[in-house]
Amino acid sequence: MKIVAFLCTWCSYAGADLAGTGRNQYPPNVRVIRIPCSGRINPIYIIKALLEGADGVMVSGCHPGDCHYLVGNYYARRRFVVLKKLLTTAGFEPNRVQFTWVSASEGVRFADVIRKVTEKVAAVGPSPIESPPELKSFNQAKKESPCCEANISAFEKQQKQLIPLCKKLLENGTVSTVIGFQAGGEMGMSLPCIIDSPDEVEKLVWNNCCVPNLSGYLNDSPSERKGKIAIIAKPCDARAVISLIKENQLKRDYVYIIGLTCDGMIDGDDKPLPACLDCNVRIPPIYDELIGSQGDGGFDSTRNDEDEASAARNDEPKPDHSFERFVSEMNKCILCYSCRQSCYGCYCNTCFMERGEPDWQTTSPDMGAKMLYHLGRAMHLSGRCVECGACENACASGVDIRYLIKTVTDFIEDTYDYQTGMDLDTEPAMLTYTTDDKEIGFLSLADIDEQDNTGGEADA
Repeated sequence: MKIVAFLCTWCSYAGADLAGTGRNQYPPNVRVIRIPCSGRINPIYIIKALLEGADGVMVSGCHPGDCHYLVGNYYARRRFVVLKKLLTTAGFEPNRVQFTWVSASEGVRFADVIRKVTEKVAAVGPSPIESPPELKSFNQAKKESPCCEANISAFEKQQKQLIPLCKKLLENGTVSTVIGFQAGGEMGMSLPCIIDSPDEVEKLVWNNCCVPNLSGYLNDSPSERKGKIAIIAKPCDARAVISLIKENQLKRDYVYIIGLTCDGMIDGDDKPLPACLDCNVRIPPIYDELIGSQGDGGFDSTRNDEDEASAARNDEPKPDHSFERFVSEMNKCILCYSCRQSCYGCYCNTCFMERGEPDWQTTSPDMGAKMLYHLGRAMHLSGRCVECGACENACASGVDIRYLIKTVTDFIEDTYDYQTGMDLDTEPAMLTYTTDDKEIGFLSLADIDEQDNTGGEADA
């Protein structure tokens, strides 16, 4: 059994050293990696260790309030809580990854921690990566909701207001460019459209097939802008704009937001998109102009979102967070990166999968590479996803990976009371901390105190 331990050099690594000099024996299953601070641990390293066959991973640093770098472990704590939720959603047993605090003076405690971690990892057994379980098929029932003529008419009303507004903005110089939608896609789907002349505004369309999230187009060549850019924004597009502004990828003064109310989009088979069924934001949280009101557009303009969400929670079966499901979805993936290309939040010039050092990506899209990519991307989007479903809509292989990000997004909202892209003044959940943050999933003091604290005989 192999357990990889990431230890803070100032406290936990020193505690391990003290355990050695004090002859406090503990199981020899741990492979120690010394790190400057627990706050410097990239979650990718933990994911990579699991995917390389480690039976367990342990991270230990200074006690909260005693960090050598003052607040590094406070930031790390939230990151570890969210990562553990992501891994358990993907089917990894909770006890396979452990987080705790050990100071430089706690040699005996360090030995007790190692014994407890070894015991917990041994209880869940060998790594599932070495011997993947038999794959099963998962056919999730799709919800359906009618797209009636009345709702199509509502879209047409919004379009009649949209076109003259865009023409006016271009003519008076308020904006130099309009990013919107035009017809011409396959199966009747609308396509992104960039317009810089009043004569072209007639090609703009607004209907229940305007699926793409347009906010990613605002990142292109900001230095070449000659004026404000107007964006036709659904609620999820507007939330993405807020997120980009908060992450210093966009300045509020550069963009003119034309918000449109939306009750959801449909796919090429006239079925509501899963992300739209889950969405409870129908009015853009930020806009310069708003077209429409609650119920203007979508596949169901009369429903009560809160009542429906409550009914859905009561009627739906317990979500499948098994490792078998995760492997099944990964088998569909061909690592084409369409999900990354369609996501507003994936704006890095070089993705972590394509960096030269270390070489994360293998020469062929094997199971480990696919798991690393999707788990790493889900962790990068934690606290940043606006639930637009662009990744799911762009996937040609039908990979249902949104369930990972959605579960983490819901967890962050419940735990830290933060919903992405709803308020320009609220600090993103994963970029801040409070000193009393819950240590959900951490190895508790009670767990360790069950051990013999004498540091006496143990298996060497």
